[in-house]
Amino acid sequence: MTNPHHPAPAPETPRRGSRGGLPAVTLIVAVLALVVGVSAVIISALALSRSDDAVVTAEKANSRPLPAPAVSSPAVTETTEPPADEPTDETADEPAASGTPTDISPTAQFEVAYEGENLRIRSVNCNDLYRTGVDLDEPRILGEVDAELRYGGCDPGTILTGLPFAQVSGPDATPADCLETIRTDPGRSPIAPSRGMTLCFQTAQNQAAAEGIDQKLVFVTVNSVTTDNGTGILAVTVKAWKVPQ
Repeated sequence: MTNPHHPAPAPETPRRGSRGGLPAVTLIVAVLALVVGVSAVIISALALSRSDDAVVTAEKANSRPLPAPAVSSPAVTETTEPPADEPTDETADEPAASGTPTDISPTAQFEVAYEGENLRIRSVNCNDLYRTGVDLDEPRILGEVDAELRYGGCDPGTILTGLPFAQVSGPDATPADCLETIRTDPGRSPIAPSRGMTLCFQTAQNQAAAEGIDQKLVFVTVNSVTTDNGTGILAVTVKAWKVPQ
């Protein structure tokens, strides 16, 4: 029972030490928050710096001139010419033309160069590709070489020439007959020879001048065409006239 004469004891004041721990914790938390904030600011600054560097690098790359586009040259298509046709019996090894007929007066005075020359022209074989050449300026058989007149094949074979020529009436035809026929009815190589045929040839003026000889009108009369041991034999009589200068 309380004594009314003695007042009740005052309540105990709590110790300050129990409240002093709360401000310390709050301070630590604040410091940590500050550190985190500063770290976030530093990280943001670093990220922004890297972003700026990337932008600068991209701008430098975009400012560089673009390389010129490669220009491809158009493809060149090689064309191959078809192989030349094999020579036939009529066109094999035909000599090149020695020139067009020169202006020779048919009324000029022609001098006989030679006459009564008999030639027996034997072909290489009955293959028309291989021919025996004849020089009409002397005349003489040259063998298997290029010449003013060439004979090949057999039965009857063919005569090739690059000279202006024509077929005339016979061995008694005149130089004027020869020139007129060459002008009005020229022959065409190759010729199939036949017995009794007379051909007149006009030799090349430029070649004669280069060799220092006379240009000629040459009459070739076919005496016979025979075959012997797989070769053709063309027997002819040759006469020539000198062309006046």
